[in-house]
Amino acid sequence: MNKLTVLILSCLSVACTKGYDPDYYFNELQVVNLSGTTIENVSASVAGTAKKISCEKVAKNDICHDYFGKRMLPQQGIELSWIHGDGGQKSEVKSPRIPAFFSPAFPLRVMLEINEAGSVKAYFEQEEPGDRGTLYF
Repeated sequence: MNKLTVLILSCLSVACTKGYDPDYYFNELQVVNLSGTTIENVSASVAGTAKKISCEKVAKNDICHDYFGKRMLPQQGIELSWIHGDGGQKSEVKSPRIPAFFSPAFPLRVMLEINEAGSVKAYFEQEEPGDRGTLYF
């Protein structure tokens, strides 16, 4: 019993000191226009990958998106640029954190929401296969 206790405590201490740094994947990129007006020349890309989406025009409350095969999610940020309804060119780079409760086994959806002031909210969503109606965020 004593050897078992030492073994369990050793494994726990190694797990705690090594840290948990899983690889996450993504398979969808969405830009949601909540600005209240049509935006133009929307372009979004995940830095460190060749994955990029672009839409000439995105009407208010509409989405510019692409669904693709699973790709490794680097830690370098997400770049977004567009022409706001007032004609001004906007550009932002976001690096949202991945919530600890997300599973690396299921790919993420990269979400970028443009609000009325022209600022961007970036976050991730995840759904488990077979559970297409439930989002975890």
